[in-house]
Amino acid sequence: MGAVYLLPQIATNAGYASNVFAQNSSLGTVTGSPYTTVAPSFELRSNWPNHQLRVVAGAGVGFYASAPTQNYVNFNLLADGKLDIDYDFYATGSLGIFRTTEALGTPNAVAASAPTVQYAAPLNLGFYKKFNRFFMNGSVSATKYWYEDYSIITSQGLPAASRERAEYLETIRFGYELTEDFAVFIAPSVNQIRYVQTIDVAGQDRNADGTTLIAGATWKLNEISILESSLGYTQQNNQSLGNTGAYTFGLVGTWTGYAPLTVRPNISRSINQSALSNYSAYVSTIVGVDLNYVIHDAWTMVGGLSYNTADYTPVNGTGAPPRTDTYLRGQLGLLYTLRPQVQIGPMIEYSSGSSTDPVNGPSYQRQIYSIRLIAKH
Repeated sequence: MGAVYLLPQIATNAGYASNVFAQNSSLGTVTGSPYTTVAPSFELRSNWPNHQLRVVAGAGVGFYASAPTQNYVNFNLLADGKLDIDYDFYATGSLGIFRTTEALGTPNAVAASAPTVQYAAPLNLGFYKKFNRFFMNGSVSATKYWYEDYSIITSQGLPAASRERAEYLETIRFGYELTEDFAVFIAPSVNQIRYVQTIDVAGQDRNADGTTLIAGATWKLNEISILESSLGYTQQNNQSLGNTGAYTFGLVGTWTGYAPLTVRPNISRSINQSALSNYSAYVSTIVGVDLNYVIHDAWTMVGGLSYNTADYTPVNGTGAPPRTDTYLRGQLGLLYTLRPQVQIGPMIEYSSGSSTDPVNGPSYQRQIYSIRLIAKH
């Protein structure tokens, strides 16, 4: 479209979920339901010789025939860009708004039946500057979070008003290119978390401040394969509720060392705010990978596996024991290319949740069978 590209896509799933409410089967009959999801999206991307501008928008709608309380309507809108100041100096910025549902059977979900809705509005400003082989980039960001509860919150959970907050992050990265394809860096950062309710419904002050120091490396294997790894330590101080410290790490990127296979690792550890009144924060550890394997020109195998733990830090004085929730999710599918822009095929997914707190934590298994249709240009 002239000086911009328009990339539209729509993905639909129709199938059956065996345990919609992520219930413990030992406590009674679980609820299964046919379901349908529709996810349209588009990307508008500039094709200019200098500067860049991109707008991404999408929606996700889900309908459950036998469990209408799980129906959802989500959306996302993000605009980002780059302003070229010199050949080795540029500024970046982004602004967006997101609506997501905290699905039952996921970390921090405290709704009894209908999922809580989370809104997030992030703003980010940054820069990049290079000095021969040395480079430096920094950013400041602010994200506003607010929530809507659509059902009763569990006895140990915090209601929407007590979770609304703003999170701020300031990061600077110093790096050096050892070769054209391999660079190392260090990146200190500080963050501040400020709640709308200074004293929440549980009588707690959850405002927090944190620091992080990481070191890492970026490796460009080829034109479409880039991996970035990092290792560091994060300390989060939640006022009088208690402090949370953890070694943090990450691995992200894309690997295509074998032509038919594309591998996208997702390994990370971070400290997040807790939605449980007896816990101040939790350390989230995710180890996952997505795979895409072209079996034949018309057939593609897709899949993924993720393992997620949430280690909760008890609030001082509550007597709550340490708690660890564990989630496993695997997916495998086969897509047939009807034409270059259209794919269709069966998908199967398995997920489970368990906890060291068998009374209040997750304990479930779930299977999902569906047919997926993707159309894109």
